[in-house]
Amino acid sequence: MNALIRRLFFKDRKIKTFLITRLHENEVEEKVFLKKDGYQIDITKHHGMICLDPFCVAAWLSAEQLRQFDTETAKIQFKKQGKLNASIKVSLIEKIATTNGALLLYKIEKVKSYQLNPLHRLVFFAYLLRSKKNTYYSRRVISALYSYPRSIIIVSYQDEEYCNIFPMDIHAHIPEEGLYILGLRTTNVTLNKILEAKKVVVCDTNQVDINTVYDLGKHSSTSPTPKEQLPFGTADSELFGFPVPDFTGSYKEVEIIHNKKMGYHMLMVGKVVNSKIIKQNTSSFYHVGFLQFQKSNYKSVEGVY
Repeated sequence: MNALIRRLFFKDRKIKTFLITRLHENEVEEKVFLKKDGYQIDITKHHGMICLDPFCVAAWLSAEQLRQFDTETAKIQFKKQGKLNASIKVSLIEKIATTNGALLLYKIEKVKSYQLNPLHRLVFFAYLLRSKKNTYYSRRVISALYSYPRSIIIVSYQDEEYCNIFPMDIHAHIPEEGLYILGLRTTNVTLNKILEAKKVVVCDTNQVDINTVYDLGKHSSTSPTPKEQLPFGTADSELFGFPVPDFTGSYKEVEIIHNKKMGYHMLMVGKVVNSKIIKQNTSSFYHVGFLQFQKSNYKSVEGVY
């Protein structure tokens, strides 16, 4: 029955929460807007997920935008070529003042999807994607959040006795402020080490296969694979001396200046103290929600993950 329904509604495609593609940043076709009372602000390059339990996002607004916008409640809309794909209603948790504006931490309250048609969405969320590990509501929120492609980065940390290199997609760069935000699981052993040292390096996934990236996410943070046994070479970052994979086209060294436990994830806000471009015109892997992927021109990257 499952195969028949999948064939009828999704042409027998393998059902996943999201698919993976490789893109240059300028190839991302979707946009994200913060909207309130008919006034909207493009936050495409100024927002990011920060926690998945409860669901929280962050958005940065300039001082001028803050003067024109009531930030207490709003909607975040995900669009492509002007067409609405998903919308989430958010309420403000905290406003963190920055040099040129503020970082707004929001909790997601409601979600609405617009991709494909209502019957496709019902079959997808209620039947094909069902799981005891998550709820109908959480599946809809995840789909909405990933209706905007989320780039996969490599995080690197090292001290005298410990080294861990792992992937994540809960992050955002705010170039106007020189800030980088990361949402790391509180169960990750590396988290406390990063918070104590207040240092981390984030790298792109420019020239690497997806299986290598996902394998990095499978090793235990308690005893990660030794650097010497990794299937790629590394070089030391310029300031911190943390290992940078040889497939990386660029990296940023970040000093953590603020952190807040959001739930299952710890929000870390950092100041970019060094940006290094190793190669020009780099690309990265991206996670894109299954429904969003169906109407895109993105090419799926397959692997054992």
